[in-house]
Amino acid sequence: MPVRTIDRQSVRSWRPRSGGRLVAPDGSTLSLKHDTSPLDEPWFTECRIRYSATPQAGEFGGRAFETGPVGTVDGHVAVLLEGSYIAEYEAQGGTFLLAATADRATGLVAWQGRWHEAYCWVNEPGATHVQMLSKFDRLTFVDTPAGLRVELPSGETYQRITANKHVPDIGFLQIVQAATAAAALPAWSGHRVRVGEVWRQLSDAKDASPTTVLVCASPTAVVSLQPRGGTEDAGLGFLTGLSTVSWT
Repeated sequence: MPVRTIDRQSVRSWRPRSGGRLVAPDGSTLSLKHDTSPLDEPWFTECRIRYSATPQAGEFGGRAFETGPVGTVDGHVAVLLEGSYIAEYEAQGGTFLLAATADRATGLVAWQGRWHEAYCWVNEPGATHVQMLSKFDRLTFVDTPAGLRVELPSGETYQRITANKHVPDIGFLQIVQAATAAAALPAWSGHRVRVGEVWRQLSDAKDASPTTVLVCASPTAVVSLQPRGGTEDAGLGFLTGLSTVSWT
């Protein structure tokens, strides 16, 4: 099967369906409202799942996957994986897509619905189709225009969901629920804005060149803005223009 390319028209037609609203994979709803920005760039999520281990189950640890609009996986296969699709399987009202590098050292497995895709990397050289599909074992996909819900089997829970969105001329937003990020917030008061408080921090010290991150906390969500493509002043102006930051 030849490598497909990202269908940019598909992404553009999807944007108006959600704007600043996202139904996250766990069924919760993230809402952003801004005075001037339409927030029409696509939403992406990174999901970490925890196994609720018991002596009988013998399962410890967890798994992870990401979600994005239809067309995301095409780009990953062509650009990041530099591979090709090797199989397709129809299931759950959508399609499981399997891709791999030419030497089968690395792969990618995805489920594609009408509007969204869920995907994860397969770092098992020579993985069979069954092994690749097992990354999504017992997950149930429910695709909607507002977001892709992924229902977990008994014994698994969502540990953390990170929502990502690009804002042109401003930068990149990363948003998590407040309950998962409260411990990482500064103990001192930040700059007051309508939705909460803002702090200026540096990115992870492990980065070769730490960059500025503007952190905005509301009662239910924490927004981290990396002002790439824009200035710090523009980023602060954007956060000041937010009238709603809610994840419930």
